[in-house]
Amino acid sequence: MRSIGIALCCLLLFSVAAFGQGDPRATGTTVTFYRDVLPILQAKCQSCHRPGEVAPMSFLVYQTTRPWAKAMKAAVIERKMPPGSLDPRYGHFIENFSLLQSEIDTIAKWADGGAIEGDAKDAPSPVQWVEGWRSNPDVVIEAPPFDVPARGWVENMIVVLPNPFKKDTWVTSIEIRPGVPAVMHHAGVRFARHIDGVKYGQFFWSDIKRDEAGVHIAEQPRPQRVTFCSDDRGKVCPAPETDVIPDGAGAGFEGFYRPGGAPLDYAYYKTAYLIPANTDMVLSLHWTPIGKPVTDVTKIGFVVANQEPQRQLSMRSLKPRGNDGWSDRERWRIPAGDPNWEAPPKDVIFNMDAELAVMSLHMHEHGKDMKYMLMYPDGKVETILNQPHYDFNWQMTYNLVKTLKIPKGTKLRVMSHFDNSPNNKFARDPRRDVFGGEQSWEEMDAPWIGLILDRGVDPRNVYTENPGDEATFWSQKPSN
Repeated sequence: MRSIGIALCCLLLFSVAAFGQGDPRATGTTVTFYRDVLPILQAKCQSCHRPGEVAPMSFLVYQTTRPWAKAMKAAVIERKMPPGSLDPRYGHFIENFSLLQSEIDTIAKWADGGAIEGDAKDAPSPVQWVEGWRSNPDVVIEAPPFDVPARGWVENMIVVLPNPFKKDTWVTSIEIRPGVPAVMHHAGVRFARHIDGVKYGQFFWSDIKRDEAGVHIAEQPRPQRVTFCSDDRGKVCPAPETDVIPDGAGAGFEGFYRPGGAPLDYAYYKTAYLIPANTDMVLSLHWTPIGKPVTDVTKIGFVVANQEPQRQLSMRSLKPRGNDGWSDRERWRIPAGDPNWEAPPKDVIFNMDAELAVMSLHMHEHGKDMKYMLMYPDGKVETILNQPHYDFNWQMTYNLVKTLKIPKGTKLRVMSHFDNSPNNKFARDPRRDVFGGEQSWEEMDAPWIGLILDRGVDPRNVYTENPGDEATFWSQKPSN
């Protein structure tokens, strides 16, 4: 992932033009910052556009907002901002930051009218943001510092830390905060059975062999697990004891950080996540160089539940059909120059009644679109989420305002397309095929779902993934 600063500046691909102060005494139908614009910013923009968050400019006050007025107008008219850009015909989500046409018109009129400040008495009360966190964590853990080089690439790093809880603990939020967001490609946390002999706080990774362009050499046998040598951190030593710990998105995450995404709020659905005792905390951390060396110290914050819930929220990743999902270099290959390659479907059939609360999507630089569809037992087909213009700088998680009841026997299909043509400005070399992998110039095809289940239900039994014959699984052409 490119630096967050650069990525977010893509939202404002415009020169910032200076213009007059306007008449601060203007009244009547004149659009002013305090009365008309600030309420929109509070509701749709300030969660990211404030100090310490991912956006490179703050929209908390007039003085820091006004220089961006014309760029704001251009961004909202072209619907590059706010991020997300879901098809509004499908689903009602908490993270619906899209602007109404009246709100777009207000920002445009404010910029065209001289970006007038107006009377501060018209301003709504400031939102009480929690500085440094989206949640308000009760327990905070620091990962060991990691030195990110100025250039090249960093493989996906795994580090195991002690469980911060000595007994079974229910939490309502797990938030990951990178120390240097500009270099963080993604980060995930999960809890796994304690592994005897593993060294806490030690980074290890798969030693993938790459060519000069960073492309994984296909002829390489299974990559060896390695770590920094204990006597010289400038050298790499084998780490075979870590072979039992899977890395990457396929391992599953209970907490996740991606650019633009907010932490899951389990409490919204009156659920929580159980962190069992006698488990280890496994962090998956992937950094991307930004042209200068930096040291990142990532923090993980936990909000402890006030009481044990009756139900649990389980996040599950879905794998494309084929031999090992996007790792299948024969089936999962984006041809050179293809502007609309359709990836293998991600298919599920539910073995019991379920309740869907969360949907997410994760692709890299070639990602183009992704759609979630349900086929009910009576044959009715319903689109429940459609992202027609995916932007890898904004990898959102979408929480349904009201959960969706899914009867036993319902099928879920997720379809996605990728653009490896010269028309895609992010495609680094459209002359080459693109395969799956962790780096931004490689690809992932990873939808996630959040299911609300009764306590004690094993999420692995709720559905069967990629069952039966692919050609007949989706036996009816989607009707919407």
